[in-house]
Amino acid sequence: VGAIAMIIPLIAGTPFLLATMVAFLIYLSMNTMWGLVLGTAGLQSFATVAVAGVSAYAAAYLSVNIGESNAALAAGGDCSGIRLFGIPLVEWWIAIPVASVVGLVVGFLISLPAIRLRGSYFAFLTIGLVELCRAYTGQDKCNLGGAGGLFGASSFIPSDLMGSLTGYRYAYFAAVLLAVVSLLIYWKVNYGRLGLLLRTARESEAVAEVLGVDVVRARIWVFLISSWMLGVAGGFYVSYYKTISPNFFNFSTLLLLFAMVMIGGINSPRGILLGTMLLMFVDRFFVDVSPPEARFVFTGLFLLVVTLLASGGLVSVPDQIRSRLSSHG
Repeated sequence: VGAIAMIIPLIAGTPFLLATMVAFLIYLSMNTMWGLVLGTAGLQSFATVAVAGVSAYAAAYLSVNIGESNAALAAGGDCSGIRLFGIPLVEWWIAIPVASVVGLVVGFLISLPAIRLRGSYFAFLTIGLVELCRAYTGQDKCNLGGAGGLFGASSFIPSDLMGSLTGYRYAYFAAVLLAVVSLLIYWKVNYGRLGLLLRTARESEAVAEVLGVDVVRARIWVFLISSWMLGVAGGFYVSYYKTISPNFFNFSTLLLLFAMVMIGGINSPRGILLGTMLLMFVDRFFVDVSPPEARFVFTGLFLLVVTLLASGGLVSVPDQIRSRLSSHG
C-alpha cells in the first residue's frame, strides 16, 4: 500500500487524479476517527462532521481575518495581517494546531451528554448539532460569510504552484501524512489498553464494571482523541481548499461518510479504507449523471444490500465465506 501511495503522484498525468486522491485521504482520516467512536467506543455519534466543520471554520476565520488574507489581496485591501518581525502570525502552520485545539474543546462539550444519554438519544442529539452548525454558519454573514462561507485562507501549497500538477503533488503527500497519522492513532487506541477495555465492556458492561473498568470514562477518552484528530483534519481541509462553507455540514455529506464507514466495516481500518475508496469512486462516477440525486439512491441501495448480506461490512465477507465453507465441510 505504501509503495502504491508513493507511485500515484509519479504516474498521475493530470491534477484531477491527485485532487481526487487528496479528497479521498481527507475523508479517510475523518472516517477512521468516526470508526473509533462507533466501533471502538460504541458511541452512536454523528458529530464527526460538526467537530471537523467547526474546527475548519475556526482555522479559516483566523487565517482570513487575522492572518494574511488572499481574499483581502484580491480586493485590493490591506492583507498584511498580524506580523512579528515581518512574519505572519496566523498562517496555515498556526491555523491547523488551533483547529486541533478547537476540535478537542468541541469534542469535550459534545461528550458531556454522553455521560447520561445512550444509544439513539445521543445519535439524535449529534444529528441535531450538525444541522444547528449548518443553520448558524449559513445565517452569520458578518463573521462567517453566511451561505457563501469564508474564502482566501492560507494554504500550505506555495502560491506560485497553486493549481499546477506540482502543487497537487504537494497536497497529495501532505494528505498521505494526515491519513497515516489517523491510522496510527486508530491502531494505537483500538488495539491498545483503551480498546481492550472497551471490547471487554462490549462483551458485558456489568462484568467490566465489576473488574473496575470505568466504561464511560474510557469512551469519553476515545471521543476526545478522535475529536482532536478531526480538528486537525478540519484545519487541513481549509488549508487545502482555502475555503469553508455551510455545505460542509450538509446532511448528504454526513450520510456519505456514514455509508463509507458502514459499507467497509466499522471495526477494521481495512474496512474503513475499502468503504471510503469504493464510495469515493461512486461519488466521482455520478458527478455528471443526471439527476444529481441518483448517486444518493445508489449509495443508499448499496448500503442496504451490504447491511443485509454482510452485517460486518465488506471486510467481513471473506471470514463469512470461510465460516460457511467450514460448516459445510
